Amino acid sequence: MIPPKRSLLLRIWREHLSRYAGRLALAFLFMIGLALAEVGFVLATEWIFAGLEPDRASRFADVNARNVMIWGPLLIIVLAIVQAGFFYLQALTAQGVGIATLRDLQNRMFGAILRYDVGQVKGRTDGEARVGGLVSRFTNDMTTLRETLRRAPNGLRDLVRLVGFIGVLAFLDPVLFLCVLLIYPLVGIPISIIGRAIRRLARRVQAQIGDMTGLLAESIGALETIKGYGLEEHERKRMAQAFEERRSLLMKLVRYTSANEPMVTVVASLSIAFIIAVAAWRIDAGLLTGPELVAFLIAMALLSQPARGLGTLNAVLQEGLAAMERVFGVIDAKPKIVDPPHPKPLPIEAGKAPAIGFENVVFSYDEGVPLLRGFNLDIPAGATAALVGPSGAGKSTVFGLLPRFYDPQAGRITINGTGVHEVSLAALRSQMSIVTQTPILFDTTIADNIRMGRQNASDAEVQAAAKAAAAHRFIERMPDGYNSRVGAGGNALSGGERQRIALARAFLKDAPILLLDEATSALDAESERLIEEAMKRLREGRTTLIIAHRLSTIRDADLIAVMQDGQLIEQGTHEGLLSQGGLYARLVALQDRQAEPA
Repeated sequence: MIPPKRSLLLRIWREHLSRYAGRLALAFLFMIGLALAEVGFVLATEWIFAGLEPDRASRFADVNARNVMIWGPLLIIVLAIVQAGFFYLQALTAQGVGIATLRDLQNRMFGAILRYDVGQVKGRTDGEARVGGLVSRFTNDMTTLRETLRRAPNGLRDLVRLVGFIGVLAFLDPVLFLCVLLIYPLVGIPISIIGRAIRRLARRVQAQIGDMTGLLAESIGALETIKGYGLEEHERKRMAQAFEERRSLLMKLVRYTSANEPMVTVVASLSIAFIIAVAAWRIDAGLLTGPELVAFLIAMALLSQPARGLGTLNAVLQEGLAAMERVFGVIDAKPKIVDPPHPKPLPIEAGKAPAIGFENVVFSYDEGVPLLRGFNLDIPAGATAALVGPSGAGKSTVFGLLPRFYDPQAGRITINGTGVHEVSLAALRSQMSIVTQTPILFDTTIADNIRMGRQNASDAEVQAAAKAAAAHRFIERMPDGYNSRVGAGGNALSGGERQRIALARAFLKDAPILLLDEATSALDAESERLIEEAMKRLREGRTTLIIAHRLSTIRDADLIAVMQDGQLIEQGTHEGLLSQGGLYARLVALQDRQAEPA
């Protein structure tokens, strides 16, 4: 259900803008000061023209040309300076509130995303689209909101100025003022209709940019595959279709938004034409003086600017409300994987590795076809268990269920007999070190990346972890040693170096449970040897679950679990499984043949 405009405005006030109420009140006072200075300018104009025609009847009977010559220029200059000062102060104050609000919203959005389940961010089929959509909330939607928050205070300023001009128009000539009132409200009906259309279209525009961002990320990330398979033209057409859809939507939006100001301009012109006709009649009847008409027309001319601003504000506001809906949608989305109401302590004794159990686990992504079908596995305390099987067997799914990145639809996962869903997420994950197939490094220093395993670790502890991971020697050869930056995604390092930094992080965390996505096949022989030795050291004294890609690296595992179609079909040691002649034996024979020199 789409929230109504009023509820969105109340929410942004209640949750964000209200904390800056003092600053907003000050900005409002500056707006009133600006409006009063502009009203003073209109009255000063009448005073000046009355002095230039002293023989005509006027409310300023005592003024003459000499007074105007001496005081007129000074009065205009002073009023201009006062207007400029109030204008600057209100813009500075109000825009500061808008920028701070954007920062607050971004902080809330990112905090909400950090609480999301992994599945909320990375679906099995549209993970890139979801990531692209979330990123667009921080870019495109924030840009739209920034414009709205910039224009909204200006709209309030224009409203205050409009009230001031209306007041002075009523003071100068109530009859002419009534004529203005008869014409100007006519613009409200079409602007309201256009505003609703703009809001609907703006929602579609923002949704499409999220999809397009995901598509771009997918194509750019797969550039090697695109070039390798000659898919350039295919991807060009796919992106061209998205770009054309974007152009079409934006042009529709432009057609609507562009109609606002011309509409206000036409109505203003009709008003002025009508006012001139009525004014000529009133002057002829002796009911209006020339200076009063000049002042009235100047007030009318000045009134058109805030009126036009309010007219175009409606379009910007509708776009901002559409963006606001999406921003609050990110903030309001609730994760399904949460702490239990009354968390139990995790029964792991200090310095002792725990036992892990999977009991009749059933799991599917996004309520699709189950990838695990009654999966059972017991891993003794301190043992190394390797998951083996063809692609799609469910190995990565098992890997993600233990730290509760996902929750099974049925079954139970235990640590020393206590279900992982019975303890807090923080307590559960604090007992695990995770090393993924593709090491995740952040664009900061090597020391900072290792220290993410334990953020309060000393430099000596960081270096000890690096030495255990066979990383210390190459780090020392870096230009700034441990203070060398790794680049975006670790692109300043080789694949083997990135893997060793990730292992050092796990050494530093020193958790009793190790989840290891073993991947060394793409590394050179030296890096592979160093990483395998480091992984053996890391597994000592821990309960380890390995996803095995190269079966030759897990021959010494205490338990090898062979998976197929989401089920455990074989388990045992390397020698025992070979003697059974089942799937494991066939997989080993296949890899051995592939490893033989041609």
